[in-house]
Amino acid sequence: MTTLSGWTGPPVQVIGMGMDAGMLSRAARAALEQAELIIGAAAHLAAFPELAAEKIPYPSPMSGLRDLLHSHAGQRITLLASGDPLFYGISTTLLRSFLPEHLRFHPNVSSVQAAFARLGRPWQQAQMVSLHGRPLASLRAVLQNHRLYALLTDRENSPIAISRLLVEAGFRESAVWVAENLGAADERFRYFPAADLAGAEIEFSPLNVVILETRGPGKVLPEFPGIPDEHFSTGAEPGKGLLSKREVRLTILALLAPHAGETGWDVGAGCGGVSVEWARWNPHGEVYAIERHPERLEHLGINRERFGVVNNLHIVPGHAPEALAALPDPHAVFIGGSSGSLREMLEAVWARLLPGGRLAASAVTEDSRVDLHGFAGDREAYWTELSIARSERLAGQRVMRPYLPVLLMKMEKP
Repeated sequence: MTTLSGWTGPPVQVIGMGMDAGMLSRAARAALEQAELIIGAAAHLAAFPELAAEKIPYPSPMSGLRDLLHSHAGQRITLLASGDPLFYGISTTLLRSFLPEHLRFHPNVSSVQAAFARLGRPWQQAQMVSLHGRPLASLRAVLQNHRLYALLTDRENSPIAISRLLVEAGFRESAVWVAENLGAADERFRYFPAADLAGAEIEFSPLNVVILETRGPGKVLPEFPGIPDEHFSTGAEPGKGLLSKREVRLTILALLAPHAGETGWDVGAGCGGVSVEWARWNPHGEVYAIERHPERLEHLGINRERFGVVNNLHIVPGHAPEALAALPDPHAVFIGGSSGSLREMLEAVWARLLPGGRLAASAVTEDSRVDLHGFAGDREAYWTELSIARSERLAGQRVMRPYLPVLLMKMEKP
């Protein structure tokens, strides 16, 4: 969507309606009184019958708002928004088309703020999660024990569906509060134990906010880097299959050192050990997992859903380097599988890597080690070799069973 940097009309006034039209600030009321055009939901427009300005409901779909505003450029325009427009509100849509100086925001009480007021507890430490129009599985990416969350819901991601997920994640003792129709005459605010609500048949208003406090043993979802190997789906015995071992995985992630806002590639992702942890612990980055084998792709998808990284882990079926062509250039890349063409893969990835980017690659076979050393040549690189042994029982005695050593290389692009 093109930014309207050439907007010449007065700034568009964006008014948060909060819970009650009577809660508007003096500046918001002045903007309404001076408006020549008011755009809003039908219920919000009906709250101001005394205003003489032209009133138009929001277009459907909302993508038509840009053209509607542009067609009225030069008029004094006011938009009415639910809650606080800068909190999961219309501001996101507007700022795709307008520069901030072309907008004047009038904040108000959000539904989350009002829900915590009904609960009577501070909310500065609560984690806000929007499930509105998003997969319920995305909640798995943030759930931790003894934490407070505020959830924006929709018809699919209802309080009951959320409670069922809590039970599945080991948090059946969690406390769930549901705030419905906040600010309306039929407002309700109720408490439920998660285990009870998960099996209940209760109708909730579609306009609801959920507050939850996680309680219970948990231990289903990871709360710290280093997910146990046996928690991944691989199609093999738990802890086995095409999966980077935890000790190797953590070293790889330390070498990649992902930053928020970065794009990463996991080339030859297998069942997703590296890419899942990468996406989980860097939620504000984008990770592309490239894999060609159908069975591994199936388990990669299962692990993506299982650990909730559905928003920022993108599965790319296909053979690299051809499958890389349509992807955005990366800041960090890990090459874990190459099907015998590691040198070609390294060259292709290095050409696409952004300046200052990090490339990490692993080698187990002697052929792949030769390719790694040949690619690095005289360029500066960091090398480390990991030799891992884990305990097993043999004839009733503990023995340390070694795995094949893994050579890791890291290079930074000038």
